[in-house]
Amino acid sequence: MADPQTSSEFKPLGKLISVLVLLAAALYFTGWTYRWTYFSFFQLEVTTLNLPSESFYLAAFQTFFGEPLAIVWTILCLALTIATILATLHWGQKWVGKYWRRLPFTFNDAQKQILGFLTALLNELIIVLFVLTALFWLARWQAEADAWNDAVNDTSSLPIVTLVLSKDAPLGRKLDDPLLNPTGFRIIGDRKSYDRLLGQELNDRTKPRIWRLLLKNNGYLYLFPALPKKEPKLIIPVIIVSEGDKGAQLTILNGNY
Repeated sequence: MADPQTSSEFKPLGKLISVLVLLAAALYFTGWTYRWTYFSFFQLEVTTLNLPSESFYLAAFQTFFGEPLAIVWTILCLALTIATILATLHWGQKWVGKYWRRLPFTFNDAQKQILGFLTALLNELIIVLFVLTALFWLARWQAEADAWNDAVNDTSSLPIVTLVLSKDAPLGRKLDDPLLNPTGFRIIGDRKSYDRLLGQELNDRTKPRIWRLLLKNNGYLYLFPALPKKEPKLIIPVIIVSEGDKGAQLTILNGNY
């Protein structure tokens, strides 16, 4: 039989491990929500991008500490969440205690233990629910703000891109004849989405029209023309270029630019 004193020495370690597991889960949830919201802004599904797991943890820190305003929002959200949890548990216990005394029967010790366990479980579920809700909305707000910053040219931190394609690419300008449109290919879908981008492939700082690299992942390049200013009614077109075939295959998302 294990010595009770020896067993009690491992309780702090067990609690520490439990806290670390919960913290890792909360950070991953926050980072996943951030990535999902950010790429959804550009009409990309995060589950199809095969992003590394560690990127979600980095995104969580971006949510909490990415900029001074994010730190302020994190502190306010933390304070509001704690206050809401304490108020909910207080009024919940007060309500249960009020009606508990009105019951026409009593519980034995075994039943009281079961009720105590269920009460503790309910309290923990309430805490988890409020914490996840706070993390979800905090990540969404920060991701939307960062997406808008990257979408607008003057505030974007994404790199300006110059992509050299083969002669068979369905989009792009020839160096010796930039006025000539690409020919000899087939298209499926909305032709207007493609036509709107013809003649807009080159950067022009007088417009301004600057192409930026959103993501490079799994052999695909995700490009988009940054907006000259924040305009919620505009949907940014995202071009997906396959590196394997030298840009011969092209996908256009969000064609109503």
